Amino acid sequence: MRARLLPNPDLSPNLLHLKDKLASINRPNEGDQVEAVVAILLWDAPRRGLQTLLVQRAEREGDPWSGQIGLPGGRVKQAIETPRIALHREVEEEVGLKLEEVGVELGSLSVGHPMRRMEMRVQPWVYGLRVKPKVSIGSEIAGSFWVNLAELPSKKKMSEITIRTQHWSVESFVVEGKVVWGFTYRVLTELIPILKASFEAS
Repeated sequence: MRARLLPNPDLSPNLLHLKDKLASINRPNEGDQVEAVVAILLWDAPRRGLQTLLVQRAEREGDPWSGQIGLPGGRVKQAIETPRIALHREVEEEVGLKLEEVGVELGSLSVGHPMRRMEMRVQPWVYGLRVKPKVSIGSEIAGSFWVNLAELPSKKKMSEITIRTQHWSVESFVVEGKVVWGFTYRVLTELIPILKASFEAS
């Protein structure tokens, strides 16, 4: 009797369960008509659980996300590339990772809109990493860090931020003194209960 090969055998059981859970969620097929993409890159750290990579954008004049904490990603070059090709390009440019070599696509989350660009549709894609990669940041990124997803709910708080002299009080996660808010906060807030459900079902 021939042994049945497991799909993506080099992914951890947690990541495989998450892939199944994401596949079971019905979403509108919006991913082909978006202006930007971001990647939730998940590494299942031994004895520590799932980690995701966040980046701090470089301070740049005219950039609406200058200096903010976010997920790797960026704009789709319309009529030139598909959203998935854009995602692979942006991840390599920003954090030096070739997704086709180190990652497996697990599924997508809801298309959303950044608060300051409501006309922009952004597709988040979830990728499982086979190994913890070496990050090499590009010119648009000031730094990067891994966060433990299981610890994020305990880091939730209201934060005061200032954008172009305007003061806002926003829901956020505060990680090592860094404020994660806005679109990135909403993406992670959508992902956390899906993770919990996938682990409970495993």
